[in-house]
Amino acid sequence: MASDINIKRHKAISDKGLDKGLDRGLKQAASRPERSRSFARSSLSRAILLSNLVGLLILIIGALTLNEVRRGLIDTKLQNLYSQAELVGNILAQNATGNALIAQLDEAAALKTMRLLALPEGTRARLYNLDARLVSDSNLTSTLITEESLGAPLGAPLNASADGFEDDPNRSAAPDSLTFAEHVENGLKTLIRMIPNVKERRERLRRNLPQDVSRALLGDPVIGEQYNAAGDLIVAVSVPVRRVNSVVGVVTLESNDIQAILDGERRALGPIILLAIITSLLTSLALTLFIALPVRRLARAAEIVRRSSENRDAIPDLSGRRDEIGDLSVVLRDMTGGLHDRIDDIANFAADVAHEIKNPLTSLRSATETFEHAKNDSQREKLLAIIQNDVGRIDRLITDISKASRMDAELARDQGGPIEIEKMLADMADFYMQTRKEGAAHVRYIGSDNPAPEAIMVRGSDMALGQVIRNLVDNALTFSPKGGEVRLRVRGAGEENAGMAIITVDDDGPGMPPDNVETIFERFYTQRPKGTAFGSHSGLGLAICRQIIRAHRGSIKAENRIVPGTERVSGAKFTVSLPILER
Repeated sequence: MASDINIKRHKAISDKGLDKGLDRGLKQAASRPERSRSFARSSLSRAILLSNLVGLLILIIGALTLNEVRRGLIDTKLQNLYSQAELVGNILAQNATGNALIAQLDEAAALKTMRLLALPEGTRARLYNLDARLVSDSNLTSTLITEESLGAPLGAPLNASADGFEDDPNRSAAPDSLTFAEHVENGLKTLIRMIPNVKERRERLRRNLPQDVSRALLGDPVIGEQYNAAGDLIVAVSVPVRRVNSVVGVVTLESNDIQAILDGERRALGPIILLAIITSLLTSLALTLFIALPVRRLARAAEIVRRSSENRDAIPDLSGRRDEIGDLSVVLRDMTGGLHDRIDDIANFAADVAHEIKNPLTSLRSATETFEHAKNDSQREKLLAIIQNDVGRIDRLITDISKASRMDAELARDQGGPIEIEKMLADMADFYMQTRKEGAAHVRYIGSDNPAPEAIMVRGSDMALGQVIRNLVDNALTFSPKGGEVRLRVRGAGEENAGMAIITVDDDGPGMPPDNVETIFERFYTQRPKGTAFGSHSGLGLAICRQIIRAHRGSIKAENRIVPGTERVSGAKFTVSLPILER
């Protein structure tokens, strides 16, 4: 009796922490859809991917466009130069090779012919004789070439370099007169030229004019892009001058305006590059503001919660965001609330356990102290019976407390699987009927009113759910009269419980006090019918049922069965709701 009084006095605090946390988590889980996102459906993943690709695509498009322009420009320029060199060679073959049987270049006539050429700006023309000596150079400042200069060797100055455009008025300005943008452009050029593959290509295509002239004198035209001594890109053509089949000289045409055109194209690409940089900066800023900073806030809040249990609401609520950051905020808040509630529950549970074990220990100590003063065998037998009863009660309490303590860990480890509820209930009823004792109540599986032909399936642990059904049936058998009946039913989803399997266990017992339909699920609640041996139940059975059902994202409730049209109670009814497994 003392135990029952103490239980009623302490029941208000026994489950306060756990009930509060589980009720809150269950309501939040029921009102919130499952927040699981694949990569294709993740708005945050798409935002990160697209924002990083925009700037890259701008640069790629610009680079591809410039490469196409460069290649097309060089090919067109080479074809044009080759046509001009062929034309100049044909004119020289007709006007500057004499009429002798043996073809020979008339250098004076050739010089006059070369001076009459109207070359495009940026194009340089040179003529070499059969000995690979320079005869004419359009880049000279003087319009006359003396007899002494006609014999100048290949590559001699002749008032200009044989391999450059030093006297070209369009050459680059002196470094001191360059603008800031031109300094930046030259610096970028220098950096690009230092790239290994670019440097290797420039070395491979470096201009070797003597070799080109020698090959052309053998009758093979030389056509291609090259890099002069200044490191600028040029296109050059060396074509042999023929009269019939005899080679009498070489005409070399080269153009240096390719580099200027490409530099202009690169300058035109500057705004695109600037746009790409600005886009990258803006996207980086956006990612920082919308991802990095919220994650940092969550991390700092988690650290605050870890340091102090009083700051359980420190996690910011970002559930309004429709992305993974919002999901993380919700999960962290739920986890934090659950952990703090679990801490409170452990403290309350420890106090309840100590209280429940203290009662039989107190009774056991009183019995052992009185045993020494027993006057006869009858008194000693009564005291021994009390001692044995208290020891058995302590053993049951420890066993049930151990089961309740391990339940969370077992449910967390058990991944669960599909369970056919109808088959489980039918097997459970058949087991109880086979083990039924004489005079005990019958356990009967009524069946299901499932309108669908498919079986009612749920996901969970068959061992845990089986324990729930056994606890409910055992509880109903305790209150059922002799010859009574315990009925098991299941029905599929209806309009009121969409997506839920509804399991009911009802009996023909006296029912429950209306005020106790919730308290019966509290730990150590042990109100039993008259005639039941005191201490034969630990009061943890229904508490364990609620713990298991909530771990399966379901609910359990108790109510009295009322005779229709009256207020008479005809028994108790337990209803379990579990989510139906989606097929």
